[in-house]
Amino acid sequence: MADEVTELPHLPMEIIREILAWPPVKPLCRFRCVSKSWNSLTFDPKFVKMHFNKALEHEDVLYQRRRVLVSDFYSGEFYSFSLDEFLNSDDIDNVGGDDENHELLVTEVSRVGNVGGSSVFPKLGQWDIINAKLYGFGFDPSNQDYKMVYMICGDCSTMKRPSPILMELKFGVYSLKTGYWRVIEKAYPYQCLPNGVKGRLLNGGIHWLVYRNHRDVSSMVVLSFVLAAEEVREIPLPPCCHIEGDDFYLSVFRDCLCVILGSGEDVWVMKEYGVRESWTKIRISIPPCEWLHSGFRKKSYDLLLLEDHDNRLVLLNFDKDTFRNLSIHGVPLIDYAVVYLESLVSPNNFGITD
Repeated sequence: MADEVTELPHLPMEIIREILAWPPVKPLCRFRCVSKSWNSLTFDPKFVKMHFNKALEHEDVLYQRRRVLVSDFYSGEFYSFSLDEFLNSDDIDNVGGDDENHELLVTEVSRVGNVGGSSVFPKLGQWDIINAKLYGFGFDPSNQDYKMVYMICGDCSTMKRPSPILMELKFGVYSLKTGYWRVIEKAYPYQCLPNGVKGRLLNGGIHWLVYRNHRDVSSMVVLSFVLAAEEVREIPLPPCCHIEGDDFYLSVFRDCLCVILGSGEDVWVMKEYGVRESWTKIRISIPPCEWLHSGFRKKSYDLLLLEDHDNRLVLLNFDKDTFRNLSIHGVPLIDYAVVYLESLVSPNNFGITD
């Protein structure tokens, strides 16, 4: 009997959509070659959002898709790697015995590109963006849009340099989805701090430390710009931050707002977002210096960038109160570290229009 050809069962498109919503981005993009319908599907805004939400709804999918992005201080090159795979491959706590200074080395690293090839944002109307005092960048999942936010002194359009005592701030928002700036006309009665210009992204908002009264430490609050609603909210600081002479800065630790005093000796976290009474003091055993959380957390591990003379990455084991230095092959000095999620959402507006 001649060989019979068995036809594959026909699957409804709804089932195909569900199956294809699970794989990581790179293999999914290769599936575009299967058929025209599969290729079109990866650009469908509803499917793009469905694929993105899988990582938010399922922890194992999140671990598959997230990567750490670092930049080289000297060359401006960007590199990425999967820290989840690295943590799964070794018993991190036992590498190097009890020597906390033993360096862990990540060798599976991919070159992403160079900062010199980044896009230049168009001019914000009459405002000179170089005078922007505060800025931030984040993804708005409600609108599937990347937004660049600048906070500028209200009269920057008429001044070569912003006034240091002006108690009026305005926001400019650049939408990668529309390709346009929008200036929010409402002015807010705050003054920015001389440091901490880069906002901290958390809970769909970008956060900065500001004064409500000119250089009055007791009036300091956290100012949050909500990306979806494009409105401003005020969040109170812990009482410890209203002391003259103390240096402190804003960060994020384990999905909580975090205020770090001095060189990191005292750390306060807001366990319930927006609730002043939830500020809690914690201990973090790392060398005394300013530090930033990369956004990576898995079980007891947190990836921090210590902003000392070495600008080094450390893996903090918060439960055991220990840490390990983490070196990246080919990146001698790290300028910046952040976690990103691979997705079909494109900053070039592909597949994200309504």
